[in-house]
Amino acid sequence: KRPILLENPATYVAFTESSIPETEFLDAIARQSGCGLLLDVNNIHVSAVNNGFDAMSYLKAFPLERIGEIHLAGHAEDVDDTGAPLLIDAHDRPVDDAVWALYAFVIRQTGPLPTLIEWDNDVPEWPVLKREAVLAEAIMAKEGERFLLGARHG
Repeated sequence: KRPILLENPATYVAFTESSIPETEFLDAIARQSGCGLLLDVNNIHVSAVNNGFDAMSYLKAFPLERIGEIHLAGHAEDVDDTGAPLLIDAHDRPVDDAVWALYAFVIRQTGPLPTLIEWDNDVPEWPVLKREAVLAEAIMAKEGERFLLGARHG
């Protein structure tokens, strides 16, 4: 009887056909089960690059009102067998600028939400970790204020 949050995955291959977009699928599961959603912004960026879709369009379709927590992380850059970019959700480096931009968009739409920076591998010294936390807090403060101003005038 404890609430859970379902996380959007990082993907490295895509189905050739699907009858329902991932965002719609996650929304349906959350609606039917009563669970919330954990939005992993790095997973969206990784999946978008790997599978050739627009990360911002994905976010605009995501059921933002169901988010209970946000995760941010760094990713490794590689190439696949054809030489195309391949991102790996590595949790071993700073959050990428593209991920910060997506995070800012989410906070602008939702207001401040609990946020965790995942750094599980090659953990750096404290000042590096603190810098990432300070960046998240700054975005949350700035975009959260924009959210509140929009809510007052909307």
